Amino acid sequence: MTETALIEGRFRGPAGVGNGGYVAGVMAGLLGSQPVETTLRRGWPLDVALAIRRHPDRIEAIDAAGTVIAETREVPFDLEPPPPPGRAEAAAATAWFLESPFSHSTGLCFACGCARPAGDGLRVFTGRVAERPGLAAALWRPDPAHADAGGRVRPEFLWSALDCAGSFAFTLGQGPQSMLLGRMAGRLDGTVRAGEACIVIGWQIGREGRKLTAGTAIFGEDGGLCGITRSLWVTPLVAS
Repeated sequence: MTETALIEGRFRGPAGVGNGGYVAGVMAGLLGSQPVETTLRRGWPLDVALAIRRHPDRIEAIDAAGTVIAETREVPFDLEPPPPPGRAEAAAATAWFLESPFSHSTGLCFACGCARPAGDGLRVFTGRVAERPGLAAALWRPDPAHADAGGRVRPEFLWSALDCAGSFAFTLGQGPQSMLLGRMAGRLDGTVRAGEACIVIGWQIGREGRKLTAGTAIFGEDGGLCGITRSLWVTPLVAS
């Protein structure tokens, strides 16, 4: 029997395709090891089962036409996050986001969409941190709807929460703009419980033309690092 995976419509990112962090989390779970790197070669269509093909060094998600949509492999990973802001600073950053034009630009994204009610979307709203340019942060309390029977936030949702903060690290100083997640590498270092006061951050690492590299991290209520990623974002071509 062919192994398949499906991204339900509620786990969307841009219109019509899965949230990149959620896709990375699903693929990491299928691979069953970490740290991992997921490359998103196409948007994963919603509510469509894709075949999973396993190779000695990677797994691939493939559509009915044989096109590779995403691939995941175990990789070495070494990245240190900057010090996170305090809880009050993170709460202020989230408040800034909700009062900014960004709150109207995120739509129905599973991770950062303001139109998604509590218990539906993750509602990770990363905003500007005072006197720390290039850093985005959010105070995030995961909803019980995103936890397992033991109250622990499911791993694929932690990967989702690590997604959009990377793009906001670049765009908060410029206004809303379009960019797509192309690659996400990282690991989960611990568990997060529903209702826990977490701090999510995103920070700039580098820029090369249309390619932007960002880091993201989640810190638990005790200040411990629970997950960290390095992500590659690509901005659209601008017509000349």
